[in-house]
Order: sequence, then structure tokens, then C-alpha cells
Amino acid sequence: MTDIDFDNWNEQKKKIDKAISPISFKERDVFFLKMWKNIRYEQNWKWTDFSRPVVVIKKFNNDIFWWLALTSKQKVWPYYYNFYTNDKSQCAIISQLRLFDKNRLLKKIWMISENDFLTLKQKIKDLL
Repeated sequence: MTDIDFDNWNEQKKKIDKAISPISFKERDVFFLKMWKNIRYEQNWKWTDFSRPVVVIKKFNNDIFWWLALTSKQKVWPYYYNFYTNDKSQCAIISQLRLFDKNRLLKKIWMISENDFLTLKQKIKDLL
């Protein structure tokens, strides 16, 4: 079993919690989101700054939103949605739908197409 430094992550979360983020976001936006380390099968960070790309699925207000983690690894299961953007494969991990605060957002990197977003939302609804 991997040794997970939860104490370090707890210190990071304290800093994130105290910050006031000026970032604004909307549905369909794809951001790098500060995630760090989760447990077992939960999606983890991907880059050295403890972030990974996510797509904003539902904006509830100016501070909180539902998001899905993205990966470049294509998967053929009902809990994934494969699509292409800028000639690169992407896969939204539908089973990882979560609510987060905008203080975790680092920077916007692109926007998912309207057609892919509508298909993705329908796949989420189909699972509920």
C-alpha cells in the first residue's frame, strides 16, 4: 500500500480554504483544478502542481460547481465519455462527479464543445 501524506494535503487544504479566488467559471469550461491525493479508486492529481484537468458540469453559484475529471486514456464503459478536442483524445470520468469550491481552480485551459457537453450531460442523467 502506498504511503499517502494526508497531513501535508491537510495543510494545503487550509491554504486553499483561506484564499479568495478571483477566478470566474462557467459550464463547459475546462480548468486545471488543485486536487492532490485521494484514496483508493478516486481520481488523483496528475501534474507536479497537484492538479488535473476537469470540466465544469453544473455551476450552482459563483463559488461552487460540479465537475468531472478528464483523462487522455480512452475507456469503453458506461461510466466514461470519450471525445476529441484539438485532435487529442479526452475521456470524462462520469463516475467521479463531485462538487468543489472555485478556490481549487488554477487556470482555464479550454472549453468543451457544446455538442460534446450536451452528450456528456445526457450520459450523466442516464446514470441517475
